[in-house]
Amino acid sequence: MRWLVILVAVLATLWGGYWFVGRGILRDQIATAVVAAEAEGWRIAWDDLGIGGFPNRFDTNVTEPDVTAPDGALRWHAPFLQVLALSYRPNEIIAVAPHQMTFEGPWGQLVVTSTDLRASGTVSLSASPDPQQGTAVGDALGLDGGAWRLDMARAQLAVRRAAEPEGWDVALDLSEIRPGGALAAALDPAGRLPESADTLDVDATLVPGGAAYSLNLRRADLVWGALELDADGAIEVDADGVPEGALSIELRGTDAALALLRGWGLVPEVQLPLLEAGLVGMAEDDGAVRFDLAFANGQMRMGPIPLGPAPRLPPPLP
Repeated sequence: MRWLVILVAVLATLWGGYWFVGRGILRDQIATAVVAAEAEGWRIAWDDLGIGGFPNRFDTNVTEPDVTAPDGALRWHAPFLQVLALSYRPNEIIAVAPHQMTFEGPWGQLVVTSTDLRASGTVSLSASPDPQQGTAVGDALGLDGGAWRLDMARAQLAVRRAAEPEGWDVALDLSEIRPGGALAAALDPAGRLPESADTLDVDATLVPGGAAYSLNLRRADLVWGALELDADGAIEVDADGVPEGALSIELRGTDAALALLRGWGLVPEVQLPLLEAGLVGMAEDDGAVRFDLAFANGQMRMGPIPLGPAPRLPPPLP
């Protein structure tokens, strides 16, 4: 029994020593990362940074973090940020965000609110950790841009490194999506749809290539009142945002879809009667319209029907 007590005491001492050594290494890594970022022009400040969680966790608590990009175009501020990791799995981290934080950019100020917003991720075990996968989940998530607003009952984003080709698998799941202000007017100019969309689910692989990128869309499902849209396919987007490729579309609620297209101005007015006749003629017994939406040479077509210039698509997030 005596030897057992001694063994437990020795192991506890070693484990405690490991934690204090690990805390020191973590402090050094944070300091090194901040110095490297500041050398590139980033401005990073906080009121206090502490590491607790002895003996089984490394809990990094930052109060009043304030980060500004090198060109000054983007700034993030929050009352606190928590980054948590188990001491025996330091490459698996959880980040907990406050109920309100602020971003400032070319668009102005964006206030992000939630009842719960957290992210988890895995990085490689190396001197220069490399992200492998991550998930972010927000409840009662709100984005307030002043003139516009977007609220969601729940939002979940998951990313992981794609096996083939080199890129990222992305899954997005939004529920009870309510746009407001200028965003509601832009999305539904004619006011034909309910105030909130039921769901938006996206499953895709994104392969960045500088300003250009490719998107393999396995599934994109939108339910917004009478409008139901399912899409899959693959497109290549060049540095100017011009898409090439095709998407397979299944559409229900053609009246609402036509009202949106008319309001958005995506299809020339002279083409709308032809498009409406095509949608009516292609409707199947179950009420669905199925067709291919093709993008080629800067133009788009719905099956054999020309729709005009293809829209310019935004670049992926960095």
